[in-house]
Amino acid sequence: MKAHRLLCSATFAITFFLLVGLMAAAQNPAPAQESAPSQAPPESPDPQDPRYRLNVEVELVNFTATVHDDGGKYLDNLNSDDFQLFENGEEQKISFFSHDLRVPISVGVLVDISGSMRHKLQQALQTIREISLALSPQDEMFLVTFNSSAEVKNKFTSNSQDVLRSLRELRSGGETAAYDAVNIAVKEMQRAKHTKKILLLVTDGFDTRSQINAEQVEELLKRSSVLVYAIGIDDDDDDPLLLKRTRYHIYHYMLNKLAGVSGGRTFRLFTGRNYALQSLAQLLLEELHQQYTLSYYPSSGGDGKDWRNVEIKVRKDGSQIRHRPGYYVNSAVAQQ
Repeated sequence: MKAHRLLCSATFAITFFLLVGLMAAAQNPAPAQESAPSQAPPESPDPQDPRYRLNVEVELVNFTATVHDDGGKYLDNLNSDDFQLFENGEEQKISFFSHDLRVPISVGVLVDISGSMRHKLQQALQTIREISLALSPQDEMFLVTFNSSAEVKNKFTSNSQDVLRSLRELRSGGETAAYDAVNIAVKEMQRAKHTKKILLLVTDGFDTRSQINAEQVEELLKRSSVLVYAIGIDDDDDDPLLLKRTRYHIYHYMLNKLAGVSGGRTFRLFTGRNYALQSLAQLLLEELHQQYTLSYYPSSGGDGKDWRNVEIKVRKDGSQIRHRPGYYVNSAVAQQ
């Protein structure tokens, strides 16, 4: 009986306190729950913050590489794991890799029309015609001629007929300002629509009149994103006409230097010989479309020098690779 009274008392007390609580809640309703304050937008990065400086100063560096076997056949089945890339001797992580066989290209053709090209000009012009006709409608081309001075004959066009019409008007004479022509062409290439930029220099090679010298033009190419390909047209040792005129051999060192500093290549033709120039054009374009693009973010600030040496290796026995030897830090973007 006593236990029963205690249980009733406890029940009454609980009920009483619940009723008091409900009455208080009715008289003083709880304020609606406030929505969480919106998160304040992050403050702008402090330019003095070293983390911020790293993000803006480390630029993506792009390199184009051509790979072939000992027999000269292009290797077109490689992937990023087949490559190693070093900057100033330190291995870098390859961030982006591509091997697109049909990338549109921007081509600048530089043709020598100096007096020394008198017996070679038709062969040079026919070579350019074949290359112009081999380009796709997505590609673009401009034309620079040079003798004692250099001139942009045609600005960028995707209509090969525009270039062909200009070729018909060309005559030889004067001296050779090849370096000035490269200088003008690099400036004209700044108007290019495409990432892959090619300069094709057709000459017998010996510069006699430029206002800039070899070191200046090499420095210009190191700071640009163009690949230089040179077609040197040389006197034929077997040509009996050589006995009647001064032999004027191609200045190989100059052409190889210009091509090598940019990662390009030199071809050699001889006057008086028959060539399948259409095949030469196809060979050149095939190489351009067989190239690999490797991109990376430099892993460190380097040693403080503007110039960075770059070496790319291929993990394939018997393979050979060609690429530009390095880059300037302030010209790191879009190295093609």
